[in-house]
Amino acid sequence: MPETNSTSSLSMEVGIDIHKVSLPPPKSTLQRLKAKIKETFFPDDPLRQFKGQSCGRKWILALQYFFPILQWGPNYSFKLLKSDIISGLTIASLAIPQ
Repeated sequence: MPETNSTSSLSMEVGIDIHKVSLPPPKSTLQRLKAKIKETFFPDDPLRQFKGQSCGRKWILALQYFFPILQWGPNYSFKLLKSDIISGLTIASLAIPQ
């Protein structure tokens, strides 16, 4: 009597969990256009930091937004300047010959 292989007769069953996903609510054409324009021009919504701030704080945030040195400048040290000069010279030595 021929020997049968018991593993060949077993079939593997794969369990698949199916989750129902509901569709998002329909949007009007104007809402879709507005969302696409906003995502194109303001992908990270840079004006969100101004929401809920006082008028004076908004002016300070606006100046820091357009002149970033006003944000990090007060914490800048001579040690950082020294390392920035060294890194600038290193990059210049690599970029200028090209």
